[in-house]
Amino acid sequence: MKLLDTTFLIDLANGLPETRVYLAEQQLLTTQINMFEFIRGLFIRKISGMKYLEIMELFETIRVLPLDDSGMIKSAEISADLFKRGMPIDDGDCLTAGIALSRGINTVVTRNVDHFKRIKGIKVETY
Repeated sequence: MKLLDTTFLIDLANGLPETRVYLAEQQLLTTQINMFEFIRGLFIRKISGMKYLEIMELFETIRVLPLDDSGMIKSAEISADLFKRGMPIDDGDCLTAGIALSRGINTVVTRNVDHFKRIKGIKVETY
């Protein structure tokens, strides 16, 4: 299984052709963190009405994984490890990776290769 990062969700909503290949995957997964970042972007861009509803339909076909205790603990471990190595990244990326790894998912589909490649146990797939 592969987890879809926020960059992917944005590109999918914008109709980037490279993202369409992933729609054939058996199970599309993302996290509540990515959903938050995506929706925040809609508010920043003041997208509302029919366009908002059309874009939000994406989440009818993508399973959104919640942030639970095991994901939170794994995220904190990732963040602390990166901090100690002098390679910190955004909390959102640590949370995304922690949720994924706590569920046995080790592949993240993203254009944000620089951040996710720092995380032990994560394989980065770009498009």
